[in-house]
Order: sequence, then structure tokens, then C-alpha cells
Amino acid sequence: MRGAKSAKWVAGAIIVALAATACGGGKDDKGTDAGGKVDPNGIFSIEVGEPEKPLLTGDTMESNGSIVMAGLFSTLVDYKADGSLEMINAESVTTTDSKLWTVKLKKGWKFHDGTPVTAKSFVDAWNWNANVENAQGLASWYADIAGFEKVHPEAEGAKPTSKTLDGLKVVDENTFTIELAKPVPYFAHKLAYISFAPLPESFFKDPKAGGEKPVGNGPYKFKSWDHKKQIEIVRYDDYQGPNKAKNGGVVFKNYTTLEAAYEDLKSGNVDVLRQIAPKDLPVYRQDLGDRAVDQPYSSIQTLAIAFYADQWKKPKPVDPKVIQGLSMAIDRATITKTVLNGTREPATGWVAKGVLGYQPNAVEVTKFDP
Repeated sequence: MRGAKSAKWVAGAIIVALAATACGGGKDDKGTDAGGKVDPNGIFSIEVGEPEKPLLTGDTMESNGSIVMAGLFSTLVDYKADGSLEMINAESVTTTDSKLWTVKLKKGWKFHDGTPVTAKSFVDAWNWNANVENAQGLASWYADIAGFEKVHPEAEGAKPTSKTLDGLKVVDENTFTIELAKPVPYFAHKLAYISFAPLPESFFKDPKAGGEKPVGNGPYKFKSWDHKKQIEIVRYDDYQGPNKAKNGGVVFKNYTTLEAAYEDLKSGNVDVLRQIAPKDLPVYRQDLGDRAVDQPYSSIQTLAIAFYADQWKKPKPVDPKVIQGLSMAIDRATITKTVLNGTREPATGWVAKGVLGYQPNAVEVTKFDP
């Protein structure tokens, strides 16, 4: 069952938030730039909440932590606007059979502590994250790799029979191979996720400290974390990737409600909001003027069934038509037009526009039919 698809990022993402650090600016009556210049060393602030857990590549799975990790760590690949892959820390990711993959790294990359990013940095990180004894919430992302069941047995309380994934092999300092249990044609696309980032040797000496003061390989490096108040990251000047920081850093300011964050936005105490509460959607363009940003954003909002609850699993699983009926009882068009003030589009498929493989009107059960 799918909810309304987010088609507009109503207050701006980090990449467009640089205008918040500009001196002067705005547009003249002809719609051209009024002469404001962005400070390349400026620091801007963005609304978040307190991350749910320590900042670990294997256990950060919610938005408040993920937005910080995206600045601190770079993965092997990332996505272009059309959904195709861009090489980031990888020079190449290749396969001839979709089962055995070879990764070659770009040379010269360093972690924020000055140590080199090597093939071993990736292999060690994935092995540690996959090990059931380390209780990492993203461990299942390694399930495609041969030998996963040895390091992460399925039975509750079972101990691993190996500490390393059979399918990971270091070839040389800048090359490693990934053997999967079976062919997965889209496996390279999964490598863009944070769980596939590398970790420095210092992490394994003190993982707890690594979650509080992460040492990454991304365009920004960690500066401070004042719990339930703010996290600050600053530009890493020796970063080698194509997605270099275009400012001096970011302050992630904690808010418990979007309404409070919006009041701070209007008064200049925070520069960027990731989203706006429904009550402020009708007025944000008027309130913010040219600070308001509307742009497409490939995301989908969903309502999930609690299949673990008794009413859904006993005495036998519920007929799928019950769930399909619930989906068709949702008036997506009215919700997106009224409650969300036109800042979303009704979902008609399994994924959002901009995602590789998107098809409009792909799902019959998104049609409103009470």
C-alpha cells in the first residue's frame, strides 16, 4: 500500500541551501541575480532531530542520522540524476556474470584522520557490520554476499561460525572482489548505500568512540556533537571525490517539531528546513519569498501494515485483498491537494519519478475506489 509520493522538496535540500549563506542577494525586477555572492567558506544550518543511534555505517537507518552520515562518508558509487551510477571512491565496479564483482579504488584517498582508504578498509568494515555479534541493523544488506549465513546466522541467539564473509577477497591495496551467493544484476546500485562505506583502522580499536566521533572519507569531517542540540561538520579540504563541499560546513540543529523549526527559519535562526508542517504549507511562499524552494525530489511516502501484530498473523495471514482494499480507500488526490497543499503528487507506482525503472500508473490498487 503506497502513500502520497513526495514530488517537491518544499524548503530546499543541502545542495540548494548555499543561497542561505550568501551576502546580499535575491533577484531584481527582471528576475536576474541581484549581485549576492555565496561565501565559499560559509557555514549554514539545517533542521534535523536527534539521531536515533550512534553514527555507525552499519546501524544508521533513519533520516536524522543519515543526513549527517551522507556528508561524513563516501561510498564506492552514487546516483546521477537519471538514476545511473557515478564512480565516487571507486575507479570501477565490474562484472561479467553478475555474481563475481571486481572493485578498483581511486588512488590517493584518505580518511579524515590521514590514514589511507584501501581495499581492506572496505572489506574489514563490511565484515564487522555483517557479524551478528555486533548487532548492526543494516547487516542484511550484505546477505547477497557468499558466506553471509556463517557470520550472521538466522536462528535467534546463534553464534557466527566465521567472522569474515567468504565472498570478500582483498586482491591488492586498491582492488577487492565480491562473490555473491547467486547473480544479482543490480548489485552495483546497492553499493551506494551507507552500509557499504569504508571504515578506518581506528574504528575497530574503539567502535563506541567511532559512533560518537565518526572518522569518515567524505567531503565533510566531524567536528562536534552536542546531544539533542546540534551536530557540526566542516569541509574536508583534502577530499578527492567529485562531490566536493562548496561551503565551509553544516550545522544540524535539533528540533522536536517542524512548527518550532519554521518559526526559527522565519526569524533567521536556522537556514534550511527539510520539510514544512501542513499548517504552514499555505503560507510558506509568502513568508519566505525567494528563500522558498520547490524542486522535484525522488521519494515515496508509504503506510506500512504491522504484520507482526496478532490481528495480521493469527490464526492465518490476512487475505491480501484486505490490504489492497485499504489502499484503495485512501484518497491520495484529495490529500495531496488539500492537506499537503499541492506539494506532493499521488503515487501511481512502486517507486518515485527519477528512480530507474519508474513506470506511471503501474499499480491498480492506488486508484481511489471506496
